[in-house]
Amino acid sequence: MARPLFVAWALALSACFTGGFLSGQPCTADSDCGPSLRCEAGVCGGPSAQTSPTTTTTAPTTTTTASDATTVEPTSTTTTTTTSDTTLTPLTTTTSTGEEETTGGGCGIGRCKDLDLLFVADNSPSMLLKTLILLDFITTFGNEMVPELRQACSVHLGVVTTEAYPHNPVECQKLGALVTADNNGDPCSFTEGLPYATLPDLDMPLTLECLFNIGSDGDPDEKPIDALFSTVGALDPSLNTGCNQGFYRPNAFLTVIMLADEDDDNNDAQGHDGSEEIFESFWTGSLTNIKPTGIDDLYMVGLLGDPKMGQPACAWDPTENDDGFGTETTPKLRGFIQSLPPERYAIDTLCNVVPGGNAYGALLQEVRAEIRAACGA
Repeated sequence: MARPLFVAWALALSACFTGGFLSGQPCTADSDCGPSLRCEAGVCGGPSAQTSPTTTTTAPTTTTTASDATTVEPTSTTTTTTTSDTTLTPLTTTTSTGEEETTGGGCGIGRCKDLDLLFVADNSPSMLLKTLILLDFITTFGNEMVPELRQACSVHLGVVTTEAYPHNPVECQKLGALVTADNNGDPCSFTEGLPYATLPDLDMPLTLECLFNIGSDGDPDEKPIDALFSTVGALDPSLNTGCNQGFYRPNAFLTVIMLADEDDDNNDAQGHDGSEEIFESFWTGSLTNIKPTGIDDLYMVGLLGDPKMGQPACAWDPTENDDGFGTETTPKLRGFIQSLPPERYAIDTLCNVVPGGNAYGALLQEVRAEIRAACGA
């Protein structure tokens, strides 16, 4: 700011020195009368400078011009400076590849310009009967959340399974690598050519359908917590620069949606170990520590097993097959999510849902309202 103001001041000052204000003053040389008057008979502008109609008209006009310059020039220059400052300090957000780009001031949900949405989805055999339930959830998510997401400057929306997804390219069959193909192995066509959906894909139903069509033929030893922390770089930082191509952005608002019908526990009824890399007591602290702003840019959603056993959709038989049948209670996953402040999570059940209905409307309306509040919208 100092340099433009100095320039404005100098221009205004130079405009004052036209010499008109010296008319009629004594002089010995032309240099005593400024650039616009001559020294004639010892007087700037000549002896009749103060009485000549022509000179009298000229002097006020010159003075007025000087005055106008003094008043107008700083105002004009100040306006130009303000425009320049706006150009030099644009609103910057992050592109889909993690690079900064200039965006208009109209995008964003409150203070949240960039949004990362990570679905951690159980694709084990016990999820087979929940396919229509998940379809209901995803459909309602599209109706309730997608209009809100369109307001963001950028969106990264990805799905990761609770195992190393077997339908990804071989090099990306790793725990925490984002889903890039459907259950038949057909690649998902994301608009920007990335391994996740971005803003243009929100209006592409077939692309999103591919993303969530993960089947139920995954490993029955589910590891949703290890999958989550691998995707956001806490366990495997190489994923974000490799298979996931900049999906996770530390400064974006992160929403994690966990979909699971079994708990993440060690030595469960089927003899599975579950997540091992990060101990249960560190789950919450590790999640908040991955964000530079801590809890300010975090929100979690859980669609989990219901503690009410014996319900038609919840009857749990751990001996039915390698993965059990029905829906198990999920105290550890629930405890993890509920360790966040109440306004930073929402939980619902996989039980007692009528497929094709709108069972999750209230849940996602709550999610939408609380994310807006977290972002100051």
